Amino acid sequence: MPTIRRTLILLPLLATLAHAAPALHGRVATIGEAPNPITVLTLWGTPYERGLAHGKLCAAQVKGICDRLTLGAVMMGITPAKLDEAWAQMAPFVPQRYEDEMRGLADGSGVPLQTVHRAHAIPDLSEFHCTFFAAWGSATRDGHLQQIRALDYATQAGLQNTPALIVERTDRGQVFVNIGWLGFIGCVSGMNVSHSAVSEIGESFGDAHETLAGEPMPFVLRDVLENAQTLEQGVNIIRRAHRTSSYLYCIGDAKIPSARALRTAQDFCEAYDPKSYPGAKLENTVYWSMGCDSKWNKRVYDVLKAKWGQITPRTGMRDVMRGLGTGNLHAIAYDVTALKLWVANASPGPKVVPGYERRFVPFDLRRSAGQLP
Repeated sequence: MPTIRRTLILLPLLATLAHAAPALHGRVATIGEAPNPITVLTLWGTPYERGLAHGKLCAAQVKGICDRLTLGAVMMGITPAKLDEAWAQMAPFVPQRYEDEMRGLADGSGVPLQTVHRAHAIPDLSEFHCTFFAAWGSATRDGHLQQIRALDYATQAGLQNTPALIVERTDRGQVFVNIGWLGFIGCVSGMNVSHSAVSEIGESFGDAHETLAGEPMPFVLRDVLENAQTLEQGVNIIRRAHRTSSYLYCIGDAKIPSARALRTAQDFCEAYDPKSYPGAKLENTVYWSMGCDSKWNKRVYDVLKAKWGQITPRTGMRDVMRGLGTGNLHAIAYDVTALKLWVANASPGPKVVPGYERRFVPFDLRRSAGQLP
């Protein structure tokens, strides 16, 4: 009887505690060693729950990246008022799940939602040039789909101070890794457990082909990671999106294996396989660097041609990114078949070492996905 009485007394208290402290849908770990550790943030649940966990676990970093992105925008002549105007045009095209995740991020971190919106408007207002390639089958040593994503972007704002691998399992079941920074839920680099990887390059086809009345590019790429299970689905997500600025994309699917290079703007979307690729052709290979017509394309072609048939992750890390000097903010090599990647980030200031010159840190998405609750 006393045991029953004590249990009855405790039940209301336990119920109150459970209500006061809901489960946090996330956890934080670190990979890599000093001086270049990388945070691994793992999230699950609804979009709001994932955003809330992100904000609560990384409140200082969320505030920091929002401040740095806003400062970087000001350095480019983009005032907070202009960011608000841009977001007002983008907002109708942002999927509700991302709005919910940003609201959770704001609630968890204490950063105003307006500030979070401003940070996520910036990528579509800035032009930058990068590099990607995908090679598979006879082009690679083991037949695996090998892909890179080299992000060449200003390091003065200090985005590299909070590098992160954000592993998410959506409420729809897809698991993906968003390779970026704490506090930024949009995607510019990533891979999912359906063996798809994404890369992108900023381009400029002129004002007539651009608009801000569309879905921000980082959310379009997240759409691919969250929803695409095949190459065709990934291409169609980009093709059907309300696009904004000019971008080149690479989507790889290791299950086939194959990849497509996409040339896009607000009013057109062209997808190329190796046979239709408009530049110098290599079998089972697509690539672009610094733009469609850049002289960098020949440099990448020359490296890939010399390594053709023996392309490995080392080819991307050592010969292309480090060898040519591309990927100053972050540099990534994907083995999409094995669900492994290697990432290097620029060092914090004041003397910045570009990402491609730093140690590449390995990460196994399959193992990480298997450890989700």
